[in-house]
Amino acid sequence: MSTLHIFIHVSSRQEDVFAGVRKSLEHSTQQQDTCVTITLGNHDYEYIENIEFTFRKYARFLYYGAIFRKIEKSVVDVLEKYSDQKSVIFYLAEEGVWAQVVRDLIQRHTNTKTTLLVNVQHGVDHFRRTNFFNTFLWLRKILNFMARKSFGYPIFGYGFGGGACDVHLVYGDQEVEFLSTRPTPTPLGIACPRLIKYDLIQQYRKTKDAFPIEDDLVLFALPPRQAKDIGTGWHCNFTEYLTTILPAIKWVKERCGYQILVRPHPGMRNNATVDLIYQSPIAPFIEIDLEKKIIPGLSRSAVVMASGSTVLFDAYCLGKVPVAISSHCFDETPPFEHELIDLRKNFSGDLDRILTLDTIEHYRSIEDKIALDWKSKLAELLVD
Repeated sequence: MSTLHIFIHVSSRQEDVFAGVRKSLEHSTQQQDTCVTITLGNHDYEYIENIEFTFRKYARFLYYGAIFRKIEKSVVDVLEKYSDQKSVIFYLAEEGVWAQVVRDLIQRHTNTKTTLLVNVQHGVDHFRRTNFFNTFLWLRKILNFMARKSFGYPIFGYGFGGGACDVHLVYGDQEVEFLSTRPTPTPLGIACPRLIKYDLIQQYRKTKDAFPIEDDLVLFALPPRQAKDIGTGWHCNFTEYLTTILPAIKWVKERCGYQILVRPHPGMRNNATVDLIYQSPIAPFIEIDLEKKIIPGLSRSAVVMASGSTVLFDAYCLGKVPVAISSHCFDETPPFEHELIDLRKNFSGDLDRILTLDTIEHYRSIEDKIALDWKSKLAELLVD
């Protein structure tokens, strides 16, 4: 049986999280697979980013109608072109409202086909945050019902494992376990980190020679300037966070002798953000990473520090030391192996232990061990 695979990109990212899936399908011997990618224009991605990083995201129905219709037209065109294929699998890297939109499209346009909606994890999920949003699930469902009746599309998602997606390709076993606790219909979780990070790993391998590792370089990934928002887990604004991390920055620079490369959040790489960093107390101790892509900075760094950032998982997959920064601003820790310093306590001993060649070598050895039999799992899924 042939299967149509539709990959829908609703944001512009530095890595293609679908690349590993497509690569595995190219080598599939059990069935014939047709892969189609649906993308938006660059201006659409810029528009979405400008909505999603402001409070306007809570009124998406006022802004996204044209984009929702564009995605629907693209989906319908693909389904008509490959109408002979009875099985269709849709892939999204985002969940939230986008998954609800695609689920609606599946119900409207694929009645005679066997379908599956697969979410490919694109960022670290914090389960406490998901549980917070589930508290108001009933309200979001009511608002979505009203939005569908009035505008034809929903305006809210239901969180990680919220029911729109049938399958989740995720980073690790903790996400799989969390998904198993979701209400009916319980989605299937498959841990396949190297499948998801295939494109990132390939980029890294291509840049290792051009940007060799500097054992005395720390990459510090910053949060978005609007991090303090409902349900985000953040309790500080951007400028307060920069002041909060000053003691750690100074210790790494002055006492440990490391260079510090600070990278603004992808959605906040503008002059205003750079000016805020230069005006903050950390400015004398750091260099700002102004490269468009994160790979050069990741390649050069031996250690990566951040609070609640997916860059920590990227670092882990690439054999870097991931260091989670906990403070009164953000105190959630990532669901994978990492180092931790808590700025509310005496952290000097922890940093002295972390910033050693022994710790660096430990994580470098992990790089070749993050491997699961995701090909057979995917093949079983497609057969089912």
